[in-house]
Amino acid sequence: MIYHLITTPECNLCCEYCCGKSFSEPKSKIKFESLPPLPKYSQKELDDFLKKDKIKPISIIFYGGEPLLNIPFIKETINAQIKYKTVKNFLLQTNGTLLNELDKKYVNKFHTILVSVDGGKETTNKNRGEGTHQKVTANLIEIKKNKFKGEIIARMTIEEPTNFYQDIMDLINPKDEINNFRFNSIHWQLDANMWHDYKKRNFSQWSKEYNKDVTKLADYWLGEMKKGKVLRLYPFLGIMNSLIFKTNYLLRCGSGVENFTILTNGQISVCPIMQGIKEKYVGDIKTTNPKSLKLKLSITGSCLKCDYYELCGGRCLYSNLYPAWPKSGINEICLTTKHLINEMKRIKPEIEELIKNKKINKKDFDFLKYNCCEIIP
Repeated sequence: MIYHLITTPECNLCCEYCCGKSFSEPKSKIKFESLPPLPKYSQKELDDFLKKDKIKPISIIFYGGEPLLNIPFIKETINAQIKYKTVKNFLLQTNGTLLNELDKKYVNKFHTILVSVDGGKETTNKNRGEGTHQKVTANLIEIKKNKFKGEIIARMTIEEPTNFYQDIMDLINPKDEINNFRFNSIHWQLDANMWHDYKKRNFSQWSKEYNKDVTKLADYWLGEMKKGKVLRLYPFLGIMNSLIFKTNYLLRCGSGVENFTILTNGQISVCPIMQGIKEKYVGDIKTTNPKSLKLKLSITGSCLKCDYYELCGGRCLYSNLYPAWPKSGINEICLTTKHLINEMKRIKPEIEELIKNKKINKKDFDFLKYNCCEIIP
């Protein structure tokens, strides 16, 4: 089981596809409650809850807002769980700008650090603010110097008019000669059906170019495997893992299945995006037994009848429950998902042959399940 632990709902950036778009969002029909800026429960209460969880191992993902705005809580939680020995893995989802403020002895305890970068310097700074890319990559270079041995995943948010393939290449083979941090692990997420912005955008045309780039990237991924290297491109990695090894998922991100979110008020949500939606809370850490959480909320509607559902899982629980786009736009998103899955099916026989000939290893496709990469973009 994995738990997103909200350290604070606050953030130190105002990215144009998140906070920026919220300024032009119409008054929401969804009822959000204000959450405390800091957690209102004790470490003992947290551990008492986690100890009731019989689905092992247990992992914690520190999340926000920007989780590193509450470093004392992160340190306190790690110290407590080392003492209690309840949690096996610690992960961090961060924008990366404050990584230099966390002591290296704590940084080095993370199994995985997911860093929000959207490509090279130009794309990331456009989305996240001038100088962000330089600051983040400098911090990543520094933690590697300080002997961080865990996985670092670039967690992209993509939308038109970005050149998706080039943005991926800028992460794998950066052109910047100073902050030239190279990512071997990448996840990307479409900024789609999250805001009421469909009519303001050109997603229909851009998605066709995105699909072409997915094909191009699939060929590149296969080409690298022929050289003996499996890049950890999570949307590809996760689907290929299922195709080859027949792994099953009810929902690719695990929300409401084996992935839950503990809010600063101690309430439990099925998804970090849904923090503050009181009507969708599924429990609280003081009174709820973790085994009672599963499948209280799940994908509904036409997804369940789709031929791709077994591999897609419905893409996103939040956008399934609270769709912001018209049906035509949602269908366009589905076409990108189907295209990605079809591309993985296309190259699957060659990958199986590479595994058979021991050019690459089966273990290269392993990953920590529900590690904050939703798999389906």
